[in-house]
Amino acid sequence: MLKTLTHSVGQFALNTKAKLTTKAHRFRDDIRGMAAIEMAFIFPVMLVLYFGLVDITNLLSANRRVTLTSSTIADLVTQAAGTVTDADLEGFFNAASPIMDPFPAAAIGLELFAYELDSEGNADQTWEKRNGGNNCGATPTATTEMIALMQAGTGLVVARVCYTWQPLAGYVIGSDPVTVEDKMILRPRQSANIECSDCP
Repeated sequence: MLKTLTHSVGQFALNTKAKLTTKAHRFRDDIRGMAAIEMAFIFPVMLVLYFGLVDITNLLSANRRVTLTSSTIADLVTQAAGTVTDADLEGFFNAASPIMDPFPAAAIGLELFAYELDSEGNADQTWEKRNGGNNCGATPTATTEMIALMQAGTGLVVARVCYTWQPLAGYVIGSDPVTVEDKMILRPRQSANIECSDCP
């Protein structure tokens, strides 16, 4: 009887071990749900990368459009025959909105500055025009590079454009606004100087 009981217990233990081993092997080899687990780990990283790329792409696009806007406005002004009016400059500023589209025009700062070199080699500011939107900063002073572009009695025009860009998500480059700025310096095409008859 004891022998039979011992045999039964031993057989039960072997059967239990075999069942546990089989279940363990099935659990180890079961790949159902593995894709869902991997997705749970990868999906947040993919979202951060996606929105980060959206922000970076938009920032690069804004930077490119700011450069194009400053180049266009400087080109329009320096093609004038020698004299412009405040209304003419407002018309040139109106070209910025379609260039910057789809970025909002309210966040754009447009500024023009004219300089003339006197007989002593000093560059004097003759006029300036701002669109009243964003303030791009203090009036730029004439640098040695700017003076090298002029001769006595001649001048040049500086067009400065700035844009305050707001990130969409802010996961990668932060949520604070970023100011993108560029300026273009050109000499007049049809005259020695560009005068503004009614600018401040």
